[in-house]
Amino acid sequence: MYSEGRARIKHYTKAFLNPNAALSRDLSVAFVKSVADRKTRLLDSTAATGIRGIRYALETQVQARNITLIDMNRNAFLAMKKNLLFNRVKAKGLNQSIQEFANTTREKFGIIDFDPFGGVSTNLQDLIKVSERNGYLMATVTDTAVLCGAHAKACIRLYDARPLHNELCHEAGIRILIGHIARNAALFDLGIEVLLSISYMHYMRVFVRLIHGSERAHESLNELGYVHYCNSCRRWSYEKAFFPDMAKCPGCKSVMETAGKMWLGNLYDKRILNSMQRELSGKALDFVLGLKEEIDTPFYYSIPEMTSKMRVSSVSPARVVEILKKKGFSASGTHMHGSSIKTDAPFERIQGVVRALKLCLERGTL
Repeated sequence: MYSEGRARIKHYTKAFLNPNAALSRDLSVAFVKSVADRKTRLLDSTAATGIRGIRYALETQVQARNITLIDMNRNAFLAMKKNLLFNRVKAKGLNQSIQEFANTTREKFGIIDFDPFGGVSTNLQDLIKVSERNGYLMATVTDTAVLCGAHAKACIRLYDARPLHNELCHEAGIRILIGHIARNAALFDLGIEVLLSISYMHYMRVFVRLIHGSERAHESLNELGYVHYCNSCRRWSYEKAFFPDMAKCPGCKSVMETAGKMWLGNLYDKRILNSMQRELSGKALDFVLGLKEEIDTPFYYSIPEMTSKMRVSSVSPARVVEILKKKGFSASGTHMHGSSIKTDAPFERIQGVVRALKLCLERGTL
């Protein structure tokens, strides 16, 4: 028996169940509680054991009869049906592929949960077809090696974007994923509003609203662009553009590596985080509180990478953040990459703080 939230999963030996994704499910439940009402129709499009759909039925205001769970795997479907019965959840369970379901149903859903093994490309358009106007999409990817540049050719093929394979890869990967969703949504005259994005362990997950209207689609596409990265000195810059400029590093004059297209708009909505915060406790609450402290601007600086390139000993990222704040800049850590900081301070000012901290450490004045 596996217990999580109010769900009790008795049958899972022949259906995939990942306890490490509990944080993702906790956040998803809180998100649904923040945006749904009793009339909301919800689709769990990759149900497996049914744990997500069961938790939505038991822990949110969405009524069980408005929840549909589908899985194309016969063994998973049978386990899901047994778990629904065991939890006394009268949701609809179907043994269908996403493609078959999307092209045969007449239903439209206010919330769609998509948590596949791998990436989202294959079924994304089918799910957008069954979304209500101004509905919500929660999408997970586990092909992080693709989005983070370890398999760059696969990223170009599946996401139509060039990735980065360095310390920026986690945020670049999320932004490539969101850009991919924005381009596919635009085919249906839908724009997107990004409400939450996380990179955690082996997966990335994004929560977006699909907003009806061709003008909103154009607005979303205008948020796409490229990041330029200097492999020599670790400086980066970004530009919102249809085509990228050939960029040279303003510091060391090296030709910069360019990645994209990707989303360069916001990654969080503080109003949603505030609402979710009221529904959470424990690890999930700590995670959301940490997100609220992050600066919502593109990309970050790895302090160990910076000190390595500067040929100085490492300094505390937290102290760098503290000093930058005292100097009037915005600064924070980030959950995307350990020992990294987000800030609106210029690259040279960050280097100056690092050098000053190093001198203080050497003189013993800290």
